[in-house]
Amino acid sequence: MRRNFLGLIIFLILAYAILISTSNTRLVGTESTTIVVPDNFLTIQEAINNAFEGDTIFVKSGVYYEHVIINKTVSLIGEGYNTTIIDGNWTGHVINIISDNVNVTEFTLQKSGSISYPDLDAGICLNNTADCTVSKNRLVSNSFAGISLLNSQRNTIVGNNVTGAGWGGIHLLDSSNNTISGNILDNNIHVGINGHGSSHHNSIMENIISNSRYGMFYNNANYNNILRNNISNIAVEGIWFQEQVNYNIVAENTLTNYSVGIKLQGPNNNNTVSGNILTDGQCGIRIQNARYTEIYNNTIAHNYGSEWDAGIRLDSAGYSKIHSNLIVDNWRGVLLYTSSPYVSINNNTINDNEFAIRVASGGSNYLSIYDNIVMNNRGYGIGLTGFGGVSNYATITGNLIMNNSDGIALGQYSNYNTILQNNITQNDNGIYIEHSTQNTIRGNNIVDNIQQVFVSNGSVNNWDGGYPIGGNYWSNYNGSDLYNGPEQKLNGSDGIGDSQHQIDENNIDRYPLMQPAVPLLGDLNRDGLVNMDDANQLMLSFGSYPGHPRWNSAADLNHDDNIDIFDGILLATNIRDAT
Repeated sequence: MRRNFLGLIIFLILAYAILISTSNTRLVGTESTTIVVPDNFLTIQEAINNAFEGDTIFVKSGVYYEHVIINKTVSLIGEGYNTTIIDGNWTGHVINIISDNVNVTEFTLQKSGSISYPDLDAGICLNNTADCTVSKNRLVSNSFAGISLLNSQRNTIVGNNVTGAGWGGIHLLDSSNNTISGNILDNNIHVGINGHGSSHHNSIMENIISNSRYGMFYNNANYNNILRNNISNIAVEGIWFQEQVNYNIVAENTLTNYSVGIKLQGPNNNNTVSGNILTDGQCGIRIQNARYTEIYNNTIAHNYGSEWDAGIRLDSAGYSKIHSNLIVDNWRGVLLYTSSPYVSINNNTINDNEFAIRVASGGSNYLSIYDNIVMNNRGYGIGLTGFGGVSNYATITGNLIMNNSDGIALGQYSNYNTILQNNITQNDNGIYIEHSTQNTIRGNNIVDNIQQVFVSNGSVNNWDGGYPIGGNYWSNYNGSDLYNGPEQKLNGSDGIGDSQHQIDENNIDRYPLMQPAVPLLGDLNRDGLVNMDDANQLMLSFGSYPGHPRWNSAADLNHDDNIDIFDGILLATNIRDAT
């Protein structure tokens, strides 16, 4: 009996030893190893099934017809993405990662299936994973997506080349805090990178996207950073945020050849668009049904589409801030459409467009337009119109408005606006007004326009602030200044003309100014003249920038933090004797 019992114990010990030796659990303290396919196992899946946590599976060059499921923490490394190919034969995922901390690199993944939801068939799918790295792979001819992230967090997708996907190159669904950078996405049918369904806090940066219907498309995506991507040859939108997208940053991207470069379509709030370069499309930036959008430091050029396309277009996008942009050679520079109230437009350079700043259909109230350079636009420089609405209570101050068809245009019942301390010079019409009354226009330099003011259709406005505030400085005013006082009957000059300046019988500047109300562009020494003395000052600071020992902020005429030939050109075009 005792012998039988001892035999049973020995049998159990041997059985347990055999079980341990063949199980998939390595003893504590054992180092990870490298498994080679096909040397150790003929298929990749066999190698994964027999690997331990932390192992590396190295796959030699060849074509492997299989669907790979990675369900443990391993590194899967191909010999080279040009020669190590996994083919899914047009079904399912080629690689399906369902474990955390997985690394996949140096493969070609091709011919995944076409099921969109809920599977998101892809060359590589990260399914409920975290902290994985997918890098240096080539994903080609996958029926739905090149790479899919489904309910996955904190993953890194870097340096992959994705082409020919039936839907999109990289697709995120309910996936947040991921980094997608340095990928090349070309000729993916619908979209380069797509994120929706609560995909938040992702960093999408330094990718190259081309030849798709959309460059990027996001829906229900907040707090994402879209940085330094290069997007070109896009049929519709380069970057498109739609519905419930808030607090996103779109910065320092380069976009060329698109229908709309960047489009934010609400309802959404508090997004930032900055430092982007948008050229050679139809519409640069379009903000639609959104609030509190800030658009600054962008370069927007050569956008020509339909009549209502623009460098920047706002549709029902109130409370936005548009500042410090360079907007050159577009169909419209800045277009406010369908009522966008409480918008500020300041410190922009808006040159050589069909129109510079235009308020159109529906009108927009309570605008603040100040400190812009508005030059050489074929239509008007700043235009407030309505077409079915009104544009009231705007403040237009401190702008340089030069060499446009109409410097400032008020039309379609734009009332109660304030036009103050602008340089309005060398336009066809300095100020053009029709059907607009009770506007206050004072403290401006109205200089050398072919027609200083054109007024029609019963428009009656206020052209001065009374005495001693005064009215405007007119280059064609020929009155004297021998007297002072509200009636200009007391001996002694006061800087206000002794006689009124009459525009028409209903519009009169009662107190025209004898000297420029604000410094003329290029009047660096503030003596009322723009001449060689000012040119010499500019030359002394030529080539400087903020912090440079020769920096002179007054010589930075175009406000670009450089004193260069462009400032010299501005000064030269405004040389005149202001006396």
